[in-house]
Amino acid sequence: MRSRVSEEEGVTTLTAEAVEARRQRQVTPERVVFRVAGLYGLCTPGLDVPLGAATAPLASGPIAVTIDPEADPSCNLGVIDFIERKLTVRYGVQAVFPALYELATSGQHDPGLFTPVRMVATDDCTMTPNLLGWRALGCLDFLPGSVWAGAAGG
Repeated sequence: MRSRVSEEEGVTTLTAEAVEARRQRQVTPERVVFRVAGLYGLCTPGLDVPLGAATAPLASGPIAVTIDPEADPSCNLGVIDFIERKLTVRYGVQAVFPALYELATSGQHDPGLFTPVRMVATDDCTMTPNLLGWRALGCLDFLPGSVWAGAAGG
């Protein structure tokens, strides 16, 4: 049965049969959008972090990464495309590491270095030919206001 529209009021009136028919309808989505509610990561070996053209890279020590609570609403979302067998996820993250504290307390650098490093990470993934895993290509963009704003990695 179909829903009716009252022409006087412009309001859709659904019958019990119409609601049940919608429930029974088979929907096979080609794409699914999802939100990332939580994320953390730890890179125990750390890495060499660029501090500027005038200085040598800084050994970070272990790096901890979490979801950025101030991330843009376009972050922390993903899309799965079942037909193309692709997955794209965009994360807004913050990273902290011991070298930030050492720099900020040394008195030789701007105390603003003590704030977490903010960035957007985007992963474009495709399924492996045997359908048992994913191949991920990532891109990392540091946000304005971050000590490494303008730098990029991949």
